[in-house]
Amino acid sequence: MKRLVPIALAAAVLANSSCHMFSSKKNPAAPKESKTVATDVEKDFMRRWVDKRTSDLVAQGTPAAAAHDQAVAEFKATYTYVDTAKLAK
Repeated sequence: MKRLVPIALAAAVLANSSCHMFSSKKNPAAPKESKTVATDVEKDFMRRWVDKRTSDLVAQGTPAAAAHDQAVAEFKATYTYVDTAKLAK
């Protein structure tokens, strides 16, 4: 009789619908994973870094087009390990 109670409790816990240990259902509220997340983050980082550096150079008196070109070149030289820097124009 003493062994029956723990076995019955364990069976009840496993059979309970709140136990997701053996459930094959995925959480529908979970965000969907994108395979391009890393690329998107790198592109956003580059865009923001170049915009900031361009505005700094323009504030120092450099023409806008030259400042942008210089900012892109500095990004490529500084962040050589970032794939976006390798693809930057």
